[in-house]
Amino acid sequence: MIDSILSSREQKLIQIQNLLQSHELVISVKSNIPGSNKNISEAYLLVRLFHVELSKMLIFKKPSMTESADGPYFLIPIKHSDPKEMKMMMISIENTHPLGRFIDLDVHQHSDASISREDLGVPPRKCYLCEHDAHFCSRNQTHDIQDLVTYVKENVSAYLNDQILSMIDQAILTELELDDKFGLVSKTSSGSHEDMDYHLMLKAKEIIVPYLLRLFMKGYESFELAHLLEESRPLGIEAELEMLKATNGINCYKGLIFMLGLTVISSGYALSHNQKFHEIFTNISVMTKDIFKEFDMKPKTFGMEAYRTHQIKGARGEAYLGLPSVQIALKELLHLSKLNDIALRVALKELILESEDTVLLKRAGSLKCYHEIKNILRSVDINDITDVRGFTQFSIQNHLSFGGSADLLVVSIYLYDIHQIFYSK
Repeated sequence: MIDSILSSREQKLIQIQNLLQSHELVISVKSNIPGSNKNISEAYLLVRLFHVELSKMLIFKKPSMTESADGPYFLIPIKHSDPKEMKMMMISIENTHPLGRFIDLDVHQHSDASISREDLGVPPRKCYLCEHDAHFCSRNQTHDIQDLVTYVKENVSAYLNDQILSMIDQAILTELELDDKFGLVSKTSSGSHEDMDYHLMLKAKEIIVPYLLRLFMKGYESFELAHLLEESRPLGIEAELEMLKATNGINCYKGLIFMLGLTVISSGYALSHNQKFHEIFTNISVMTKDIFKEFDMKPKTFGMEAYRTHQIKGARGEAYLGLPSVQIALKELLHLSKLNDIALRVALKELILESEDTVLLKRAGSLKCYHEIKNILRSVDINDITDVRGFTQFSIQNHLSFGGSADLLVVSIYLYDIHQIFYSK
């Protein structure tokens, strides 16, 4: 194993030297994992995370991740006149980011060696477990390797907990606080939902967010995708029951628990298995491959009846097919550096038109009216706030609900944030 690691480092150095023939500087992004196994899942997550961080600060063409016995890494060639200034920038990231101590951001110029902290008079990096110089502890094997690796894993897990909790909460809140959205509950209106208001939705959100975080971690810690849905079902049911208890039986987010639950499970699995962004959708399709089996029974719900009578698949169909409506909405959203109200309304309109919403079908009263409502929305100019408010008023007067599409908008916002932090550039 040691020979393989040394050989990988030599190959990496050759790559760097080749890049330096046509570029001023090369930044190496590699995780700092103790021990001989440099390819744990945290190593991949770390290099991906810091590659995205650098893409927000520097201009460069998207490099490919290289896998090696020494761990995965990115080599980023850049134009910069001052190598020492660049190294100080990298040191600042290593010193200030919550996970910075677990990443090596080395700056190479026209020489074999990278610019060191010592070259700049900067103190050496400290050991993970004590206050001594990290190199001193490494040379003297002061600490058990497994203790060091566990420390890395625990810190990455804690960081993910904080990030994902915030993303889930913010995605739900962003949708909820969007105004003029076709009769859905917002901060200023109950819309078409007489039994709900903003404060009730907030109460429901506070209940379900911790459960959704647990579902993410379930996906992140799992080694088997096929059975994840069945294994996660008890958590989803518990979240639903606790929500209904808090809202006195009013169903604020039952559909969201299902749809966002699947998405957070899949994204957790994707991040821990070094999967690409598009595989999040594939995972959902794999997890729900048997989801229509219960539809062979006598219909117990309106959704089952809608499928039997009109072949309207609803949320189950969206999941089974890997969120096709969400993928369409994200095509536009991912081009934006920041989401805004118009972009969110455009996404909501697309989701309503593209998805099969059994809630809307039930409120519409017939399949004919269901399609007529979609045709009316199709002509609405989202850039014209008068037009938007007109359709919103129409929806309220006719007691229409686009709750299924609102759930998909929350999913889209969450996946936008996942992409921004772990997959952008």
